[in-house]
Amino acid sequence: MANYEHLKIERELLENERRTRKINIPRHPRGDLRGHGQKLSRDLTESFKFAQSQQTSRPGNFVLKIRYTGLLDITHLNKHGIEFVSQEDNHLCVVFVDETGMAVFADHLQRLGLDDAELTYKQILEAIEGIDNWTSDDRKSWALRRHGLPRAEKFLLDVELWPVAVAHHPERLSTCDAFERWLAHNGIRRTDKVNLDSLVMYRLEVNSSQVNLLLNHSDVRLVDLPPKSGIRYSQLNCDINRIPEGIQSPTHQAARVCVLDSGVNTNHPLLAPAIAESADFIGDTDGMDLNGHGTAVAGVALYGDLEACNSTNYWHPELWIFNGRILDENAEFDSSSIEKTLIEAVTYFVEEHQCRIFNLSLGNSNAPYDNRHIRGIAYVLDKLARDFNILFVVSAGNFSGSIDPDVPRHSWRNEYPEYLLADESIIIDPAPALNVLTVGSLARHNATFDAQRYPEISQLAPATENQPSPFTRHGPSIKGAIKPELVAIGGNLATPIRIGNELKDVKKGMGVLTCNSLFVGNTLFSEISGTSFAAPYITHLAGRLLNNYPKASANLLRALLVNHANMLSEIENSFPEDMKKSYRSANGRDAFRDIAGYGAVDEGELFRSSQNAVVLMAEDKIENNSHHFFELPLPDDFLRSQRASREIRVTLSYCPAVRTTRIDYVATKMSFRLVKDQSLESVQRHFNHSTQDETKTRNDDATSNRDISAELRGKGTVQSSTWRIKQPKPSEKWFVVITRQDRDWGEALSFEQEDYALVVTVTDRENEEAQLYSQISQRIELKARERARARV
Repeated sequence: MANYEHLKIERELLENERRTRKINIPRHPRGDLRGHGQKLSRDLTESFKFAQSQQTSRPGNFVLKIRYTGLLDITHLNKHGIEFVSQEDNHLCVVFVDETGMAVFADHLQRLGLDDAELTYKQILEAIEGIDNWTSDDRKSWALRRHGLPRAEKFLLDVELWPVAVAHHPERLSTCDAFERWLAHNGIRRTDKVNLDSLVMYRLEVNSSQVNLLLNHSDVRLVDLPPKSGIRYSQLNCDINRIPEGIQSPTHQAARVCVLDSGVNTNHPLLAPAIAESADFIGDTDGMDLNGHGTAVAGVALYGDLEACNSTNYWHPELWIFNGRILDENAEFDSSSIEKTLIEAVTYFVEEHQCRIFNLSLGNSNAPYDNRHIRGIAYVLDKLARDFNILFVVSAGNFSGSIDPDVPRHSWRNEYPEYLLADESIIIDPAPALNVLTVGSLARHNATFDAQRYPEISQLAPATENQPSPFTRHGPSIKGAIKPELVAIGGNLATPIRIGNELKDVKKGMGVLTCNSLFVGNTLFSEISGTSFAAPYITHLAGRLLNNYPKASANLLRALLVNHANMLSEIENSFPEDMKKSYRSANGRDAFRDIAGYGAVDEGELFRSSQNAVVLMAEDKIENNSHHFFELPLPDDFLRSQRASREIRVTLSYCPAVRTTRIDYVATKMSFRLVKDQSLESVQRHFNHSTQDETKTRNDDATSNRDISAELRGKGTVQSSTWRIKQPKPSEKWFVVITRQDRDWGEALSFEQEDYALVVTVTDRENEEAQLYSQISQRIELKARERARARV
């Protein structure tokens, strides 16, 4: 039985400066340097002419697109008269230049290969492949290219500017003022504005001719259609009419969970005892749910598995639900900016009500992740998570098929699970956010309502229990970061087998049981499918974790949830072997990992440890370019040499600052290594800066027994791997080494000491006599006494 509170461990008090390498940006040799300079000079002349023809709110300022080879020394671009603005992909950056800078740039290009003896940072010019312009095609978003402009005479668009400097810098304010004067001069009405360090966005009311002006405006980075939620679900009334009277409210100290959605019907008998506060951020309905989506999400967030609760008729709310209405009656985004609405709602519920966990079961189907920048809602969530130390749980988004190209081509059932990995079914904003938990969906039921009632075969489901739902979306996120991190039950669908159009789906009887917003004169429950209802299950678990560990940070909550996730065999076996091999060959990663991340949360020891499985937790702060060392307090029984299956699972979580103008996106990089050695002194020599010429840096040990490589897990801000050990050596000690390294551009954005959380689970299930918890707690206590004596 899991009845023991998780244990806390402390790092070793050891100063250890991270090893560094002096990186010399390699030169890109040009056979004919003079010819290269002349070619770039011609490019610059043509680009300058084009830039002069573009719309501008700041005369004399121009935008250029620089294509380069290898590594470009972005920091010193200004030595050639140009100012770095944004890195758009691995070989493309955007720069600003004024007329003075243009003259400097042109002069340096003319001197390249001739009078360049004193031309500093010449390697920058050698790396440049070409000079071009940021064109109207570059400014069109995925949604605008795909769907075109609305047909109405007047319509709304979202316009993103180049994020010059930071939010309240005089140069940023001057740029915004100039752009807003330009808008007024051209009769374009501004309806909303968001100004963050790495995001400047306007919502504008325009006509088609004004769109052309914006698409050719030098200060504009992107023109996009307003977000579209894309939430679709079927609703089935369940014949359940009785619940116990007098359901008790949660305790005063219970965790506070905020559902940001279409509102919540706070009078629902199952929800009313746990509703704490409601607020409407887009209208005046006091948070009332006019759609039903938010009420359904809140039901899962509060109770988790409502089918289990209903089967026993046991209803015991353990969380307070706060209701923030940010979607309209169609469960769509309102005419105001969703980014600004989110900032307002989250700030209110954090500052006024101390909410720590937020559920966002929404997605912008107009913004599939493009494998380049994270922006929009995702960036806002990443920033808010860091600013307020809060946990966001978001859904991966629902895939409802694609036309041009057709995905699936003919049949949901016959082409499952291949289309789950198609480019068209990639995660949508805000699912790519790195400082949140993103949740995909698993199926539970595979018989529709009709299939349960009638004997003939009329509808068949692609997925069976615990396989990926046919509508769930896949990752990864930026730079290959694992997304979604987790999966939970979100429903299934079936296809009729006796009609020609097999793309029609049936969801009745296949979904998640939850609360019906229209219960008056109807039934208390509805049944709905979608990743929207997988996310709040994880929110529910996070809330219960916070009840158990009320001082836990958002980092610790993320680490605990991911640390208890397992990749189910049903998920892995969903993909045929040849598909697994071809996907790994083409992408260097497992197909099931891009669908399900770390897997489904096992609740067995999530809240409490047992004698067979012990959870160790730590929260600390780390400086840049340094290491932290944790010695795992493994007892002799665990390290016995007899063959038996044992596990060590390690999870690290942190919440870095982010920038949308950098391909790296995160300002701080943290990682961990699990190593074994005879002593701490021996281990630290492999990481210490002063010994880097004597010993090699250590990677993970026991890599053949590890499920996820250091390279793959290290791409995200929550990182986890499991080691399955058969025959350890009793003389060896095991250590977790945490490392921090800031990006050069990120040092100014990061804290001197960055927070992180570490969770380690040690498991010995084959030892029937295991006293692992008692033995580890004794070793921790002994270590604490030794530290206390050392301080005296």
